[in-house]
Amino acid sequence: MRVRRLHRRALLRAGAASSGAALLAAAAGAPAPAQAERVTASGAGINLKLMPDEAGNPTVPLREPFAFDAHYAQCLVEDNPARFAMDTFGLGRVVIEPHAFFMAMYAEQIALAGVARGADGALTATLEGRLSCATYAGTASVEVGSREAAEHARFRIEATDGGFGPAAPPDRFAFTVFFDPAEAPVNHAIFGPEATFTGEMVAGKVTIGAPALEEVADATPAAATPGAATPAP
Repeated sequence: MRVRRLHRRALLRAGAASSGAALLAAAAGAPAPAQAERVTASGAGINLKLMPDEAGNPTVPLREPFAFDAHYAQCLVEDNPARFAMDTFGLGRVVIEPHAFFMAMYAEQIALAGVARGADGALTATLEGRLSCATYAGTASVEVGSREAAEHARFRIEATDGGFGPAAPPDRFAFTVFFDPAEAPVNHAIFGPEATFTGEMVAGKVTIGAPALEEVADATPAAATPGAATPAP
């Protein structure tokens, strides 16, 4: 069951981490205490999707590295290793040449909108905001967009923490972007008014919970004292 949405400005005033504590308590079915334990929603990893080749077979891998927390998010496709076909919103079906596709989305504003617990026990955090998106696509005859010039759009992130262990459901990350034709004409022509960037999460972790405060023994060597002798190997 999804918890009620909080007003975005209220989340920004309260801070995404502390607001997340109240939302997490509500998602778990417990009342939020007056001094709720702070939690975080964050993650990083790689989504893998298979794009169709020229014959329509899903054989061309696209890797989408992503990262997010309560203050920032990004999702990228830096390169395509091979030619792939793509059905665009306003340009029809196009065939993208090898190493001729690029997309970079960077959050400009972000706020936690809710936390929900699924029937399988996994927690999903929803974050919303605005981003800048630079997209470039090149075919054998035409180039569209730019690797540098960015357009702006609204977005919604749904990130799922399945937990740990072999029986836990998989983590997931989906980045949905809403492209307005007046504000983002290039991306709207390619992806349409709404596009969700996701795939199989092949690396990384989504974490929704209390910050890790455990001390790590021997994590970094102690700083050397100036003038101290260096032990012989």
